[in-house]
Amino acid sequence: MFKKIFTAFSVITLTLILVPACAEQNADVDTVEITAQTEEAASASTEAKVEVEVEAATADADGDQVSVMDLPVDFSSPEKVEESIEKVRQQAGEGAARDLSNALGYILTYDLSVRGNKEKMYKKLNGRTPNAIIAKMKR
Repeated sequence: MFKKIFTAFSVITLTLILVPACAEQNADVDTVEITAQTEEAASASTEAKVEVEVEAATADADGDQVSVMDLPVDFSSPEKVEESIEKVRQQAGEGAARDLSNALGYILTYDLSVRGNKEKMYKKLNGRTPNAIIAKMKR
């Protein structure tokens, strides 16, 4: 008798816990699909904005050369990210590239809005400078 009561109580408890969790998970999927469509439309305009910012940043008012650490990074695709890190490595040195890579890993791990998703991180950091990304890690 005790075994039947315990089993029934366990099943009811698990049902009450798991049903709302499954419902929340399905709601997140619908939200992600809708936001993915709107973010795709926004990413096209962001890419154009990043290109304009890069051109404006490279042409300083005094004609001085701007550091690669102060130029916006293009996170539109994983290949562009690797190109950007390699560009930092070539122009600013191995230490700066290592700091940038460490900052990206830190943000990917500890930023709760990213949830360990590289694509979300790339969208969040697109257009930021390496110095701003490293500063974000140090906060």
